[in-house]
Amino acid sequence: MLLPSMPIVAAPLPGPSDLFTDSVGVNVHIGSEPYASNFDRFHHLLATSGIRHLRDELRPGNDLARWRALSERSNIQFNILVSPATNTVPEMMAYLDALGIERVSAMEGQNEGDSPWFMSLPLAKPGWSNVVVAYQREVHQALRGRYTAEQLPLLSPSVLNWKPADVALLRPANQYSDAVAIHSYVQKGQEPETTDDYAAVTWYLQNMRDAFKPGAPALVTECGYCNVVKPGSASVGEAASGIYLPRLLLNNFRAGILRTFLYEFWDGGTDPNEGEHHWGLVRNDGTPKPGYHAVRNLLTALEGTRRAGDDQPLRVASRSLEIKHLAFQHAQGQPVLAVWRAVRCWDVAKAEDIAVTTEPVDIAVEGRISSLLLNRPNDGSQWQRVPVTDGHATIPLDGRVAIVRPTA
Repeated sequence: MLLPSMPIVAAPLPGPSDLFTDSVGVNVHIGSEPYASNFDRFHHLLATSGIRHLRDELRPGNDLARWRALSERSNIQFNILVSPATNTVPEMMAYLDALGIERVSAMEGQNEGDSPWFMSLPLAKPGWSNVVVAYQREVHQALRGRYTAEQLPLLSPSVLNWKPADVALLRPANQYSDAVAIHSYVQKGQEPETTDDYAAVTWYLQNMRDAFKPGAPALVTECGYCNVVKPGSASVGEAASGIYLPRLLLNNFRAGILRTFLYEFWDGGTDPNEGEHHWGLVRNDGTPKPGYHAVRNLLTALEGTRRAGDDQPLRVASRSLEIKHLAFQHAQGQPVLAVWRAVRCWDVAKAEDIAVTTEPVDIAVEGRISSLLLNRPNDGSQWQRVPVTDGHATIPLDGRVAIVRPTA
């Protein structure tokens, strides 16, 4: 099912953005399975998800007609990976001409050049980091010869998330990078708000972003949760992943990440022993997981809202460090508040869900607001009424995100 054509709205990067729905993206492999043979199903699921940013790699076999269909009919923009292993710089420029840069939000340098796959290639024999830096310089020169950074920003090369020392080898490429791409996977199935090393987004900003280009705009171009359930592994179950993903997106936005690309949209296979097959928002048979529904409902609930200061008519009265929140505002001035508890919902050792008890949270309400509407993206798109008494409303919170706004 294809949606009617919609106008393409470019989102300039790098630079601050306060529009939450523009901060959400997902990784795809449009030219590979299972996307290639399920394109219509993929297109429908993507269109209804509310996600409007895709990350994919430029390869000679890319079907531009499909990329254009996604862009023109579902308002999609592409974050395009380039690599000396798959395309020359002249090929990249020809591809951009054919696709049209209005469909591209950013270009991105070599993906995880310190991976065994890339280092094993003959082209990496001069040293993988030297090759990556030289290619980044060539790409930068070609892009800047035709486009400004505002028109088409270039993101840095990335490294494997457990190899922060490798960032130093790529530091010469910082002058050829307008923003920094980091991969911020949690290493032990932790909750998104964890403060652990090799897991917290703040740790990755310090050890990946700041080690490369201190204080630069940052995008998380890979993160997410694998759904292979094995005791002691870093994976989490589908239900827990569905609870964590909205929190991950909000937590990254709260930390100043310009855009977060979940990994990935569609499960790559069905082998229960192959972790790479189970990262998707959608199962291999095309059925959506709880995470797909939760992200879709979150984007619907926050559609049209921009980040606002905490001096809004809706405020969290509790001072518990466990409670996190983000204040938003609609264009018409209506306040919206996202609230959640930074609790763990998955027991990694036992490979089972953790039953999180519900606790009441006090929302302070100013002005002539008699009641609030409450939505939990994990439960659907419905809103329920919550009364306001003496300037306060009480909402129940467990591990799930809650969105509250005044009644009309």
